[in-house]
Amino acid sequence: MSVGPEDAEEAMRRCLAMGAHRGIRVDTDDWLDPIQVARALAEVVRAESPDLVFAGVQSADSVQATTGTALAELLDLPRVAVVTKIELGDGKATVNRELEGGLLDVVEVDTPALLTIQTGINEPRYATLRAIKQAEEKEIDVRQPGDLGESAYRVKKMFVPPKGEGAEMLNGSAADVAQKIKEIVEERKT
Repeated sequence: MSVGPEDAEEAMRRCLAMGAHRGIRVDTDDWLDPIQVARALAEVVRAESPDLVFAGVQSADSVQATTGTALAELLDLPRVAVVTKIELGDGKATVNRELEGGLLDVVEVDTPALLTIQTGINEPRYATLRAIKQAEEKEIDVRQPGDLGESAYRVKKMFVPPKGEGAEMLNGSAADVAQKIKEIVEERKT
């Protein structure tokens, strides 16, 4: 599934060539914020009634890591973020999720659930020439979005921040550097 204009179908056809059975595109030419994208997806996902919903951890364009979380909330589904491994069981999924500092958390979640998937979780299939040609023939189901609501935010101003003064390098032991930082902070507070 994708939300966007007809241009999105190129990437969807790549997915079809790599083994996806079908594609659904929610048609919109408008720029949508992550919450509006989740609203556009929620209606379609609800109608599909899946056991698992996979979303990317974050988008390549706005890198906000919001859509999957918002979609899970709109669908009232449990969510696990930054998943790197999945094992399916009877009505449950055991997943590894990546934490900061290279730590790993193993959790069990009841299905249906939404998982945001980390890049590199698997080795994508190779799309053969035959599969690419077959994907071109497959129909992509295009749906119109429901009520997307207002944007969750508005950009008021974009600008290049003014250059500040140069950085001051602090040398010495950790205790000396910490003391100097304390002095600088106290000096600037007054």
